[in-house]
Amino acid sequence: MNVEWLTEQMEGKAAPEPLLAVQAFANTLDVEDEIDLLDSVADAKVWLRQSGLGTSSLWVTAALLKAAKQLRTLIRRLLAANERGDTDQKAAEALGRLASEHRIPLRASSDGRLEVDDTPANMPNELLAQLLGIVFQAQATGEWDRLKLCANPDCAWAFYDNSRNRSGSWCRMGLCGNRIKNRTYRERQRQGAG
Repeated sequence: MNVEWLTEQMEGKAAPEPLLAVQAFANTLDVEDEIDLLDSVADAKVWLRQSGLGTSSLWVTAALLKAAKQLRTLIRRLLAANERGDTDQKAAEALGRLASEHRIPLRASSDGRLEVDDTPANMPNELLAQLLGIVFQAQATGEWDRLKLCANPDCAWAFYDNSRNRSGSWCRMGLCGNRIKNRTYRERQRQGAG
């Protein structure tokens, strides 16, 4: 994983490793700028190499692209639920079905603890299994609930909530938070004038 490059892409609210990989994967869909870094096989190859999640020899096929987009959609739905403080039962069930189809790669750390093997993937299924494993690991450690989608629907950028009470709603308060607060204020003013 190219941690430095991925961290830079997350614009200041990067998740810790290895959850950073899932955050970056979720952000391959940029709602605000209407950019999909997984739009084509060629685009996906470029992103996977830049991110360090795939080796230069990773096959990117139409089938992998379809499965990757499905996984990204499920992850984004779950992150939106994290921001709302609730659950998306249908997305959770679909993620469970997807996880049952992939063997999560594990390795032992120097102290004997099992962790997800996040070595760059050579095969399409390895990549999906690694991402699913990272989600599982983050859920087990309690980090998962801190990964959220920005509450600004025009943004919907995945960010890591570092706040003590886990109450963050915006990827950037100075930008998205202010936009929403100003929009809400203007709506209240219009309603009061009417």
